[in-house]
Amino acid sequence: MIDIPSRLTRRRLLQGMGVLAATTLIPTGVFPAYASSAISNDFITISIFLTGREKLSADYSTALYSALTKYDSTISTKLSHLRAYIDEHSIKAADLKNRLSADPAVADLVGLPGLLLTGWYLGIVGSGDNAVCVAYVDALANKEVADVLRPPSYAYGAYGSWAKKPF
Repeated sequence: MIDIPSRLTRRRLLQGMGVLAATTLIPTGVFPAYASSAISNDFITISIFLTGREKLSADYSTALYSALTKYDSTISTKLSHLRAYIDEHSIKAADLKNRLSADPAVADLVGLPGLLLTGWYLGIVGSGDNAVCVAYVDALANKEVADVLRPPSYAYGAYGSWAKKPF
C-alpha cells in the first residue's frame, strides 16, 4: 500500500473551523463598505431633497436606513415610487405633503416624508412600542441648535460636547 501524504491534517482542520467560527462572531458593522452599499440611492436623494442639506452623514444614513428597512420591509419600493413621483411632477419639498394627500394614486406614500424627516431630525424611527432610537447627538434637530442651545444638565456646551474627553 502506498502512503500518500495528506495536506489536510487535524491541525489545519481545527484552524479552519476556528476561523469559520470567528467570522460568525464579527459584527456586520465592522465592514462599513458592505453596509453602506446596501443604502438605496433613492433614500439618499429623497433625504437630501427633504432636509435641504447638500451632504448627510454616511454613518447616520446607514443606521437610519437600516432601522427604516426593519420598520417597513417595503421601504425601498416606496422610496423608488416617491422619487419617481417627485421627478415626474417636479414638486418642491414644501409642496410634497399637500400633493401626496391630494392624489389617491399615491395614498400609500403620504406618511413616508414624515417618517424620513422624523428619522433625520429626531433620530427616531416608528412610534410607541415600535419606536427605535437611531441617534441623539447626530439628529439634525440637535445639530441645528447646537451653537445656541445648551442642554439642561451639568454639561454646559453644545449637544455632544460631553462625549469628548476634556483636555
